[in-house]
Amino acid sequence: MRRTHLFTLLFLAVIGLAFTAPVHTRPAQDLKPASELALLMREMAVFMDSTRAHVVKGQDRLPYPEQFKKMRTATPTEGMVDHAVYDPFADHFLASLDSFYKAKKKNRAQAYNALVQACANCHMQVCPGPLVRIKKMYVPLPEPIPVKGK
Repeated sequence: MRRTHLFTLLFLAVIGLAFTAPVHTRPAQDLKPASELALLMREMAVFMDSTRAHVVKGQDRLPYPEQFKKMRTATPTEGMVDHAVYDPFADHFLASLDSFYKAKKKNRAQAYNALVQACANCHMQVCPGPLVRIKKMYVPLPEPIPVKGK
């Protein structure tokens, strides 16, 4: 009987400590809503993923994403964009997007990869966080057939 009381007291002591132990909480974070440009970039990533699937399957292109032209005027996250650096990359992306939509079907994978490279070039300079995701967007290209005698 003494053992039962001893175990009961020990059990209650452990439970009591569990309820009185300090609770570690994270400090409150001051999260700001995503900027207009950040939201547009997320939309662009979804578009690129979907377009990649279409290119790999040899399907028609998605409708031209006119909203991407706003990337020059969309409000960026405060302190993230130096327009002297960013704007030429944005222009290059938009030109690459136009080239992708003008490319013939046989050149579509190369034009798509050039579009992905336009994303990567900018993100190497402006905001490197998405580079891991961007690198997964490329379409594997067939190996060139070696020419004998050269």
